[in-house]
Amino acid sequence: MSDHKQYLGDLIGGSLMLRESQIIADFLLNEPTQEQWNEAIMVHNILQKPSVASAKRNAATIKKRLEGLDRDFLEKLAYSGSEEATQLMFAAILINSTLLADFVRNVVTDAKRMFRESLNVDDWQHFWEERARLYPALADMSQNSVYKVSQVAFKVLADAGYIDSTKHKRLMNVYLSPAVRQILINHDRDDIVRAMEP
Repeated sequence: MSDHKQYLGDLIGGSLMLRESQIIADFLLNEPTQEQWNEAIMVHNILQKPSVASAKRNAATIKKRLEGLDRDFLEKLAYSGSEEATQLMFAAILINSTLLADFVRNVVTDAKRMFRESLNVDDWQHFWEERARLYPALADMSQNSVYKVSQVAFKVLADAGYIDSTKHKRLMNVYLSPAVRQILINHDRDDIVRAMEP
């Protein structure tokens, strides 16, 4: 995988998808074979999607985001209440997409430190231009793709409670659950703890 794709992660694949992520985390704990995976997603439609295509797409995105996370993380995600599960899935997305983690760590944290009330599209634009200097291949992405990435990034932030909505982008206060903080520390991901506690 090229550097910029690794940096971007599977962000473009969609928003937080909490309900679906908990279902997939629970299913992955059974260590399914590829055949069992296909049957569950496409035949039994465990994600309850209107089409096989959307079920496959959402399931593949979530699976990529959860790759490399241990049983403890998956169990907590699958069986926690919505607040902790939301924080865990947000953490999984930040681990998968260093780009989004950098945006939260740098732009969101700075905005809060400066007592700004909200983010705006220019924040993302400036950040993207700066990142494109480090990863020139980002500058080669189509405008449609770049727009989609920004839309998903703000949607994830809204789903995770860091902004009130994708429309107003008003900054919200988030308090990281001690259990989530401990799981991330156990995974040696202090960098993600710092991103999630702006």
